[in-house]
Amino acid sequence: MTFVITQPCIDVQDQSCVDVCPVDCIHFDEGADTMLYIDPVECIDCGACQPACPVSAIFPEADVPADQRPFTEINQLWYSDKAAARAKVPGGEAAAPAPASAAAAAAPAGDTADEATGGQRAADEVGEASAAPVPATESANVGESPAAAPAAAAPAAQSPAPEPEPVAAYAQVPAGGAVAMSRPMPSPAGLVSILLFAALFYALWVFPGPTWLTIGGVGIGATVVVLLPLALILGLVVFGSQASMLSRFASSHERRLGAWRAGRVEWRRSEESRRFTLERTVLDIARDRFAYPNEAAPDLHTYVNLPEPQMAIELGGGEKLFPDIVVTRHPGNYPVMVAQVETRETLTREQAHYVWKRLENKEAPLYIYIPAGMAARAEDYAKDAGLENYRLRTWRHLPQGMLVREL
Repeated sequence: MTFVITQPCIDVQDQSCVDVCPVDCIHFDEGADTMLYIDPVECIDCGACQPACPVSAIFPEADVPADQRPFTEINQLWYSDKAAARAKVPGGEAAAPAPASAAAAAAPAGDTADEATGGQRAADEVGEASAAPVPATESANVGESPAAAPAAAAPAAQSPAPEPEPVAAYAQVPAGGAVAMSRPMPSPAGLVSILLFAALFYALWVFPGPTWLTIGGVGIGATVVVLLPLALILGLVVFGSQASMLSRFASSHERRLGAWRAGRVEWRRSEESRRFTLERTVLDIARDRFAYPNEAAPDLHTYVNLPEPQMAIELGGGEKLFPDIVVTRHPGNYPVMVAQVETRETLTREQAHYVWKRLENKEAPLYIYIPAGMAARAEDYAKDAGLENYRLRTWRHLPQGMLVREL
């Protein structure tokens, strides 16, 4: 299997993938081609190029979207007949490619700021959940003013309108103090069951009692016959009472799903690219999934806290928290929905403990949007942070627009 470069690369040619490719299998002719091509023969399927692409144009051959599958043949054809491959590229040979540096400057892309930036966006846990607009800026109502978004972050072409997230009112909860990463304590029922199980095992071993049964020439005492079923029941109790804690313990350790890929190349996006893609993703999700006000809910208003803070959730003591997306009910600015958007750099265990956990509310689920392919890691982080009322969604930029999947 190889990787394939698809339509989003046209007229961009960022070449970040070329820099990270360990076998130099990505090529193009400057001035003649409008996109880059991967040699399917030389490609070793290392996957280093896929996260490096700032416009999400690279896919494993088996995962190429249906409308992009002709690019599998185009990539292969370029290495045997360049003219024929260029003729198949939308725009044909007449398209004049922009210089790589100009394309990168015109359309920077990437993910959000690194973990330190994610930490700065964290405030304190949701307290008295009343939303308060920031006086210094105007409200960025998604349903009203598209001019609030930066010109460079123009929304992608819309797919069929997705269903909006269901609305549930936030509960008023007491404000909390500083939050620290904590680990769950063992269940008392589990500890008692372990002690009883140990006592039963000792009794079965030391005091087997008179022989009641003989199986295969081995005598089985009365104590064993009577107490063994009870020991098995206690074992099930131990497992059942500690299952959630064992799950959290497992989630507290990093998965090694892609260590063979991550270990090959160390690569980070520029600050501008990460910030641009974060803003673009948040705006697209707000437009597609939180499009308020609308005919069905004219009293709801959506606020986006990027690129500038617009609507805060106010905590006790005057502290404020700025989730990426806040939906409030008017009049009163009462928050009813909160969403947090993460990218590869900000999807960390610390983000789950210090941001997700503080945004969680018992009445309304916290919507967490994560990059496609990172659901298992996000689920582990959520478990480790002790989140209960949350909904995971994956996002991916496609040529047709934003693709969001519910988990």
